[in-house]
Amino acid sequence: MPAEPVRVVFIGGLDDGRRAVQVLLGHPRVDLVAAFVLADSEAPRVSGFRTFDDLVAPERLRKIRRIGDHADEIHGLAPDVIFVVGFSQVIPPTILGVPPRGVIGFHSAVLPGRRGCSPLIWAIVDGLTETGVSMFYMDEGIDTGDVIGVERFPIAPDDDAADVLRKADDATIHLLERHLDGVLDGTAPRAPQPAGSGTYTRKRTPADGEIDWSKPAHEVVNLIRALAPPYPVAHTYAGDGVPVLIEKARAAPELRLPPPRYLQNDPMRQRVLCVVAHPDDETLGVGGTLALHAEAGSEVTVVIMSEGEEEKLDHTPRCDTRRECALAAARELGVRTVEFHDFPDQRLDSVPFIELIKVVEAAIETHRPTVLYTHHGGDANTDHQVVFKAVYAASRPMTPLGSTVSRLLTFETPSSTDQAPQVGDYVFNPTTYVDVEAVWDRKVKALQCYPTEMIGGRHPRSFEYVEALARVRGGHSGYLLAEAFVPVRERLARPVAARRG
Repeated sequence: MPAEPVRVVFIGGLDDGRRAVQVLLGHPRVDLVAAFVLADSEAPRVSGFRTFDDLVAPERLRKIRRIGDHADEIHGLAPDVIFVVGFSQVIPPTILGVPPRGVIGFHSAVLPGRRGCSPLIWAIVDGLTETGVSMFYMDEGIDTGDVIGVERFPIAPDDDAADVLRKADDATIHLLERHLDGVLDGTAPRAPQPAGSGTYTRKRTPADGEIDWSKPAHEVVNLIRALAPPYPVAHTYAGDGVPVLIEKARAAPELRLPPPRYLQNDPMRQRVLCVVAHPDDETLGVGGTLALHAEAGSEVTVVIMSEGEEEKLDHTPRCDTRRECALAAARELGVRTVEFHDFPDQRLDSVPFIELIKVVEAAIETHRPTVLYTHHGGDANTDHQVVFKAVYAASRPMTPLGSTVSRLLTFETPSSTDQAPQVGDYVFNPTTYVDVEAVWDRKVKALQCYPTEMIGGRHPRSFEYVEALARVRGGHSGYLLAEAFVPVRERLARPVAARRG
C-alpha cells in the first residue's frame, strides 16, 4: 500500500530555491500545498532574485514581503514539514512550531561555524579554500538547530561569487535529495551542534564593498571575487568622487611594471586652487608647495586677479609680457591651469566686492578644490587683503561650494607680508610647514621667469632673501628649506557618502 502523501510548505527564493521546488514536485510522496516566495517588488533588494510563476500553480503560490505576516495561513495549511531554501528572513516561532516533522533549513557554511549572514561572501573575503552547506532543523536561534547533514566543497583561487554560489546550490540539492525520504518519514539524522562552539558572520552592507587599496593585493582580489555578480560588485571612487565598479581582478606579482606614479594616500595629492592678486605672488609665496602637489599628481590651478603692472612706481622696471612670465613659471612648477583676470592693479578695493567673490566662486565650482591657498589677510598690500577676503567669502563652509574645501591656508609674500605692521592681526604666525628642499631648484627657476620682479640687494624680493626666509621657516619646523602657512580652516571629518562628487 503506497505511503500517505506528506503535506509540505515551501518558503524560499533564488536559484537553489527553484531547484528545491523542482525536487519536491518530482517526489511521489510530496504534496506541495503552498510555496511562499518573495513578491516581485522585492527584486531590487535581493541579489539573485528569481520568480516561481512557471513552477508552482497559481493557487498554491504566495508572493509575500514578510513571512511572519503569514503565520496564521501556514497554520491553517497544516503542513507536516516546511522546507526553507534561499530565504534570508528569520522564521518566527509562530511558524517553527506548526509542522510536526520540523522546519528544515539550509545554511551555506559548515555548522556550527559561520552562522549568520552572507556566509559565502565572507568565506571568499576571508580566503577560505573550503566551505560547505549544512542541512538542519531550524529552531529559534540563528542557525543553531540539529544538523541533518553537511556537504563540503572547495573554493578555487579563481572562483568568484557566481562560481561558489553554483557549488553551494549543487550541495544544497544533493543534501535535499539524500535526506528527503528521511525527513518525510521522520527518520532523518539529528546531530545537536556542540554548545559554545559557534561562530558568526555579520550582515554585509554597501560600505563593505568599498576597496581599501592599502590592504594586500590578495585581500583586494578576494573582495572583488566575493562581490562579483550576482552581488552588487566591489567599488572604489575616482578623484572626482564618482564610483567605479570592479567586477574582476587578479593579483599579478609576475608582472614587471614601473613603480607606482603616485604614493598611496599621499596628502599632497589633492585638487588644488591658488588665488593671488598678481603674477609672481603664487611663486614667491607657495611655489615650492605647488610643485610638490604637481609631483604628487594633483590638479593645480592658479587664479590671478590682476596683471600687476599698471600702478607700478615710475622707477620700477616694467614687463609687457608678465602673463607670459606667469605661464612660464607655471610650467616650471607643474601647474596645470592659470586663469587671468583684468581687475585693476592696486585698486582691487575699488571693485564691487561681489564681483571678486563671483570670480573665486566660479573657480571653486569649476575645479572643486580640496585645498585652497591665498594671501595672508594682514599683508601690507591692499590687493592681497581684498583677495583674502574674497576667497574666504567664496569658500564659506556653510555653502555647497565651500563644502568641498577641506583646507584653506594663507601664505606669506616677501615684500608684502614682512612689510606689514608686526602687531595684532597683521602678524603672520605660521603653524603649518611644507618641506620644499626637494623642489627648491624648480622654485628658483620659476622665480627666474619673473626677471623684472626679482630685485637684488637687501630687497625682500631678492633670491638671497627668499632662500633665507625658507631657511628660517625650515629652522622653525626641522627642515632645511620650508614654506610656511597659517591655516584658516581645516576639516578632518570624513565626508559622508552622499557628499561625494
